[in-house]
Formats: sequence, structure tokens, C-alpha cells
Amino acid sequence: MSAENQSGKPRKLAIERPPQGAPDAPALFVDEAFPPYRFVPGVTPHPFAHADGWGYGLERPKPPFLPPERWAEDQAFLRGCDFFNRGWWWEAHETWEDLWHVVEGRHSRLWLLLKGLIQLAACALQRERGVDKGAARLLGTATEYIEQVAADDQPGGAEPAQSSSKPARFCGLDLLALSSEARERLGVPVARVDGFYLRPAAGEVS
Repeated sequence: MSAENQSGKPRKLAIERPPQGAPDAPALFVDEAFPPYRFVPGVTPHPFAHADGWGYGLERPKPPFLPPERWAEDQAFLRGCDFFNRGWWWEAHETWEDLWHVVEGRHSRLWLLLKGLIQLAACALQRERGVDKGAARLLGTATEYIEQVAADDQPGGAEPAQSSSKPARFCGLDLLALSSEARERLGVPVARVDGFYLRPAAGEVS
């Protein structure tokens, strides 16, 4: 039973998540140092809103817009993948959200994919905090968005389950495989989310 179910309050756990990651984690896509600490609500100071936060008073520059076929050059998209693959869920969420605002009105499929990824990161954080009802809601909408992006690639807009076995790949990600793995790893209460990685790779571009 989760801490939320026992006490009605989220867990306040500081799970160790070193930037080097687990032995099976993908290598970092972006050669940039991680922040001094991982933000977990109620555990560490908010990086930008708290006077003790590492980014307090700093301006967050907007990332540039790149079309999805140039995902391998998109440092903001890949930085979010790095954070996600290290279990820095809030940082992944914030990095993708900054990009999401830039993409809005410019590319609807990319905007929707980022929205799904943002909610996946938020879901993982809520699972680890024991906020399981919120996590379940986030998982439902995240996978819905990701599957919608996949469906948009099918002939006639067919549902993914009705399409061929060809992967619906977008921004280097196999969207249907991602949605399936998300449901498997985040579909039930867990104290720690491990082994859930994004591995964008070159291949057929949707």
C-alpha cells in the first residue's frame, strides 16, 4: 500500500539518483553537467522559487525551435531524455515543458508528443512520492497523447492497434512500444521507478 493510501500525504523520500545513472542506462545525449541536486517536492528546495534553490534569480532561456526531423540536433529534447533516463523526473518535465511552449503553434505532432512525455515524467515522480491516484490520471493522459501521435502516422488515421507492424517512429522513438512500456512500468504503485529509458535512435522517420 502506498504512503498516500496510508496517510493521505505524499512520501518525502530522497531516492539517490546520480547523474551517471544505473549500469544499464543509456549514455548521456548532451554533454552538460547536471544541476547540483535533484528536485523532489518537500525534500529539496525548489530550484527557481526558493531562495536556497540552485537557480534562484536566474533567467531560463527559451530553447530554439527545431522541426522533429532534426530531433538529433535538439539539445532541449535530448536533455529531457537524459534527465528522464537518470530518474530526474522534475527536471525532465521542466526541460520538455520549456520546449513545449516554444513548439506550440508550430508543429502539432511534436507539441502533442512533448505533452505526453511531460506527463510521463510527472507520473513517474508521483509514483515515487506515493501519489498514486494522480499518477494513474497522468499515465492515462500521457499514453493517450503518445498513441494519438502514433495514430496520426497511420494511413487514414487508423488506430495503432489496427495498423501494420511497422513501428510508428517519431523523434527517434517507437511510440507504441513507449506507450506499452509506460503502462507496464507506471501502471501500478511502486516505491521506485527503475529501468524505464528513452532510447531515441535514427531510423525510419514518421
